[in-house]
Amino acid sequence: MQDYSSKLFKQRLQRVHIIVGVCASIFMYIAVFFGIFAILLPYIQTWEKPSRHFEVANIKNIDYSSMIDPIISDADFPKNNIVITLPGYHNDPALKISHQFVEPIVFNPNTKKQIKDEEDISELAWFLNSMHYGRPLKTFGYLLFGFVAVSVMFLIIGGLIQVSIIKYKNKGKNQQSKFSKWHRKIFTWLFAPFIIVTLTGAMMNIGYTGSSLMTYITSKGETSNIGVLLAPVLEPEKKPIVRKNDNVEMLKINELIKKAQKINPNINFEKIVLINWKDSSARVELSGYNPKLPFLNGVFNKPTVILSGVDGKLIQNIKVLDKHWSVLFTDSMYFLHLLFGVDIFIRLLIAIIMGICAVAIGFGVMLFLEKKAKKFENKTTFYHWYGKLCLASMIGVIPATGFIFLLQWLLPFDLENRLIIQKGLFFISWIATFTYAFYETNSYKTAKNFFYLASILFLITPIVHFISSGYWPIDLINNSMNIILCVDIALFLFGLALFILAVKLPKNRANAKKFFNAKV
Repeated sequence: MQDYSSKLFKQRLQRVHIIVGVCASIFMYIAVFFGIFAILLPYIQTWEKPSRHFEVANIKNIDYSSMIDPIISDADFPKNNIVITLPGYHNDPALKISHQFVEPIVFNPNTKKQIKDEEDISELAWFLNSMHYGRPLKTFGYLLFGFVAVSVMFLIIGGLIQVSIIKYKNKGKNQQSKFSKWHRKIFTWLFAPFIIVTLTGAMMNIGYTGSSLMTYITSKGETSNIGVLLAPVLEPEKKPIVRKNDNVEMLKINELIKKAQKINPNINFEKIVLINWKDSSARVELSGYNPKLPFLNGVFNKPTVILSGVDGKLIQNIKVLDKHWSVLFTDSMYFLHLLFGVDIFIRLLIAIIMGICAVAIGFGVMLFLEKKAKKFENKTTFYHWYGKLCLASMIGVIPATGFIFLLQWLLPFDLENRLIIQKGLFFISWIATFTYAFYETNSYKTAKNFFYLASILFLITPIVHFISSGYWPIDLINNSMNIILCVDIALFLFGLALFILAVKLPKNRANAKKFFNAKV
């Protein structure tokens, strides 16, 4: 009786795993696929803009006064709460002067000349990031991707239980055994980082929306918006500094930065806020990120040095650990997903891990479809709507993404409605892959064609970028634009990998059996 109950439990566990996996896998794959580009967002957003094609300047050697003073001396420009975003913030090489009531003014700190910002006509990195968490579908998209993340955590926990109580032999030679083996092995090896990413993603997507009821109860009916309760803790309102309405000479920004670095040398300064500038009550807030205390700062918790604008006298030195524990906890949760402040090597490592997890999701889907296909072995051509849907969603999205990268430098930047055209063509091309996937009976042929097309698009994108921008690889090297060159190289290598994959993949089911028996 006990053996029968154990066997029944294992069967039910497997069936629930299959049902939830079939429902969630497509959306989770899309989230992971675009999440890889989101991890590399700081580098893509520099690559995509012509105005950012210059060397990153050292913030210590920049002559800020020559750029800032003419702007803030303008009678029409506000004198309070002026925000200066320093070069290097999110890998942006530009210097930006902004205020909530005026358009941002952007400078090339090397030439000290004002440049045109393409923020309203170039959103490639932002768009890829928004696809990662369902933003195009608004609230429905947030909830959908959030609940998918929750279901994936259930799948990972359930999968680990299966692996621990079911004796898998891993000795099978057919496709089904190979798909099952690698689906289990990859997630067994990488479940820790994957579950951390999905947990924090679920919190960010449905944590705020799903907390409405508890917020309403906690606030005794005053509000259902959790942000109203969190704001005083995460971002407490600052007391206004009363102006004395006199005109006083200010210390140079360069000097203020040097003083702040002496006070707290652990901070990588990113933003400067000028309060009551040119007044004797002037204050300068220099905030940034402390890389020696990762997880605990960078999002809401920003270590800050506050100086007097007149003589640079220290007013307040806010360190990472000075904040409330709830702020430290919130930053740690966001850090685990956003990877704020980490270098390119960590980002590449996480991107590779997520790419391998995406492959594991694909193996799980192919395992399900292989079980279905076996029922029609030697009877008729296998054609399943779910297989075609997965083919277009998971493989078809790759050439569509290659197409939007190509359009970034193929479409003129002065083209009217450029963003609408670029995004529209992306979705049209993706929908076209659905049409072709359902039309073509041979799914192996469809997959190969998708990979061939994607490889061509990604391979030619760097070439189009070189021609359109006027910067060839040697120019990028000579001008120390390493980030931009690395993005071009990454796109080319990705296209090359897709081409090799397209060549190696089997053409039909008969060849697929030989392929997976010999090489997987």
